[in-house]
Amino acid sequence: MRFNLKMVAWIGFLLTTALFLGGADGKGCGIADDSTQEAKIEKARIALDKGNYSEAVETLKDLCGTNVSAPTCDPEIVSLYASAYAGKAGLDVFDLIKEAADRPVATGSSYALFSAHFSSPDSVDASDMNNAVLLLTSLTARTPDQGLQLAVATVVDLVVVLGSKTGGYGADGRPVQVPTTTELDDLTPIQGITLISRVLRDVNNMGIGLDEAAIGNENISGHIRQIQQQLSTVNSTTVQSLLNSI
Repeated sequence: MRFNLKMVAWIGFLLTTALFLGGADGKGCGIADDSTQEAKIEKARIALDKGNYSEAVETLKDLCGTNVSAPTCDPEIVSLYASAYAGKAGLDVFDLIKEAADRPVATGSSYALFSAHFSSPDSVDASDMNNAVLLLTSLTARTPDQGLQLAVATVVDLVVVLGSKTGGYGADGRPVQVPTTTELDDLTPIQGITLISRVLRDVNNMGIGLDEAAIGNENISGHIRQIQQQLSTVNSTTVQSLLNSI
């Protein structure tokens, strides 16, 4: 397994600050008053560590509010909140990073790296990932680590929202059924935005997040760049072509 130094450093950051999975060991720090901000953050991290993502979301709502486009908490807690929503939708970033290190960047293969983890995404998963993306884009100044978190979250949002239209994905990451261009051009809003508009938003945010992360094109970032390049022009034809390339 091959990791570059910046990727190793970023994985270490995730493990210590819990941008994606909370990082608590479940033992707690002995905070007696569970109504304090510190106690709620600890509770959310423990819930994330145990995979109780819905509980983490509900706990962090008390700190950040329900308007994911304008959270009322600190940026570090916003990252945690986004992690809770992403985890609820099925994102396991550590598995993705490990697999990305050994998978060559290639047309179709890079998308399958992500889609193989989401066999049957539905509208609830699409809503959760949308919330994660909106939380991260609400930050006016992201750190490099939050930039990479945004890039990963937007790829997963793309995979989940398209998967909800394809009947899911097989174990190899291939869509069960590729929609027609007419189906992809459906103007029915999904969480307030049409499908193609959401794909365009995600592709743009992939680039923004990777530029902020500044980690080059190795490992998982290379796979994200590959997907972005396949959708350099976003319309129903290019989206269909992407799905057919897997």
